Amino acid sequence: MEEKRFIIPFFISHLGCPHHCIYCDQGVIARPVAATAPTAPEIAAEVERYLRLGRLKNRAGRQVQVAFYGGTFTALPVEIQEGLLRAVGPFLKEGVVHSLRVSTRPDALSPARLEVLASNHVATVELGVQSMTDEVLRRSRRGYGSEQAREAVREVLRLGLEAGVQLMVGLPGESAETFAKTVEDVIRLRPHFVRLYPTIVIRGTGLEQWFRAGDYRPLTLEEAVAISKEALKRFRAAEIPVIRIGLQPTPTLPASIVAGPYHPAFRQVVEGALLYEQAVALLAAHKGSPGIPTTFIVAPQDISTFYGEGRANIRRLCEVFDLREIRVRPDPLQGRGTLALWAV
Repeated sequence: MEEKRFIIPFFISHLGCPHHCIYCDQGVIARPVAATAPTAPEIAAEVERYLRLGRLKNRAGRQVQVAFYGGTFTALPVEIQEGLLRAVGPFLKEGVVHSLRVSTRPDALSPARLEVLASNHVATVELGVQSMTDEVLRRSRRGYGSEQAREAVREVLRLGLEAGVQLMVGLPGESAETFAKTVEDVIRLRPHFVRLYPTIVIRGTGLEQWFRAGDYRPLTLEEAVAISKEALKRFRAAEIPVIRIGLQPTPTLPASIVAGPYHPAFRQVVEGALLYEQAVALLAAHKGSPGIPTTFIVAPQDISTFYGEGRANIRRLCEVFDLREIRVRPDPLQGRGTLALWAV
């Protein structure tokens, strides 16, 4: 469903956030609502612009959804929530926009708040759950516990809305084992989709102070990739789409990073690690013929991901299995994210 949508995004900074989480830039959070909330005319103009872009990109048959990202939407004053949502009303009535999406926190939901969303054509609610480990949530200053997070997801689903869950890899006090438990807890809730973000130390945050004092060690890129790879594997097995892995690159983000496992193509690195793992398993069970190159079958969209940066995956496979040559054959019938060996 997610891939068939044409998303028109609005970023409302950190409006409505009731807490200063340890990893967030508090200077951004402190901006007044009037300084960052888009006005109705601004929303209308941006929707029109995206619809023109969509027509150029041939969005025939795709659902159009307006999304309000970045803040705790349901913690905003009700009149601001309704003003933002109703600004899209004319496009909904015309049928050129089909639904709305908002992001919020587990502790900012209530039956009354959900009713405001449902009565204004909101179809999708993304919840910044981050972890299902109480101690991790406490140390990250999230302001809620794991049971409240579970109940928030259940409430969204009970109302018949789509539920998305955002998780963070490498929060203070989180381990590979506790994050694996978080993944299993989320799978049991059966959300419609998940996002995975590595924890990055951003300048001006409490986490930067902990890092410089030696009280927090961010994950290495290799550690973050390994943990995210296992999570992706489990969500795929449970048929829960992971619609994003890694932070959205922006022009200002790299200069704000103090430390942590940032990579502009983090998803591709994670998926490449998973394909490498599959290749190892296939080669371990394969008895090749001497002198005949090993050929992998891969979906055309996954070729560069399988190769890895600088063909790193291919080089490692040749070294580990003492192969002289590995060939890659694209096949549109091969499932995305999967490999097969070519039978000679």
